[in-house]
Amino acid sequence: MKKQSKIIIALALILICSIFCGSLILKVRNNDNISKNNKVNATNNSKEEEQGKVKENNQKHNVNEKKAEKLENRFEGMELKDNLVGVPILYYHSVEKSEDNELRISPKKFRGQLKYLKDNNYVSLTLQELQSYITQNKPIPKNSVVITFDDGYKDNYDNAYPILKEFGYTATIFVISGLIDKDPNYLNSDHIKEMSKNGVEIGSHSINHDNLLEISKEDKIETITKSKQDLEKLIEKPVISIAYPFGKFNDDIVNITKDAGYTLGFTIDKGWGNGKEDPLKLSRVYISAFITDESFKERISKSQYK
Repeated sequence: MKKQSKIIIALALILICSIFCGSLILKVRNNDNISKNNKVNATNNSKEEEQGKVKENNQKHNVNEKKAEKLENRFEGMELKDNLVGVPILYYHSVEKSEDNELRISPKKFRGQLKYLKDNNYVSLTLQELQSYITQNKPIPKNSVVITFDDGYKDNYDNAYPILKEFGYTATIFVISGLIDKDPNYLNSDHIKEMSKNGVEIGSHSINHDNLLEISKEDKIETITKSKQDLEKLIEKPVISIAYPFGKFNDDIVNITKDAGYTLGFTIDKGWGNGKEDPLKLSRVYISAFITDESFKERISKSQYK
């Protein structure tokens, strides 16, 4: 009897051990399957993520290609000219009503000038288009202009910017970087960032509008280089252009400008910008508040204007 009891107990223990071991084996297999499934899922997710990134990159590439193609075809069907003819690079300052300040052109007069440009099929060039025209002789429409503003007055945002948008024209504003957010008469950061995203390019007009001929070489380097860096940080885009304060420059200043990474430099020398000029010494056409309609028309149509 005792012997039978021992046998029964032994069999029971064997059965329990078998069940326990079977459970362990099944659990291990399940864990292995789960692990394999997780690896497969992770691999699939990784592939899907990678495919998603590739698709996103392809979409961005296609968008950029379409933009480039659109820019490339912007002048299609227009009468073109080479860079020996030149292009009028207009320069304004303030756009605000004033009776006796030649730097302040009224919004009404400014609008009338842009309306004349639009009615006569003038195209406003971007700086990149201007650079390609000057340095690579890439043809531009016969009726082309470049629109620029010096100093970065607040009224450029309040008055000029809406008129530019009305007629679909691009422009460049040369900003005195040291006055940003410090003088209510000049552009603030929000103005500059908004315009930079909407067809207005930003260039440097130095930090404090110093006469570059009258300051030390170290200060020249500082104002030319740092103004560029500060503006680039603000708009998160390259700044490729500078307008020399008071139009004052010499070969040393031009070399500093080149070393700082600028590719276009604008003077106040009278005339149209053309392929014979150094791209860092470009002439411009002054548009004052007192200019007559006849004189404006002459300046944009004749390189040898009075």
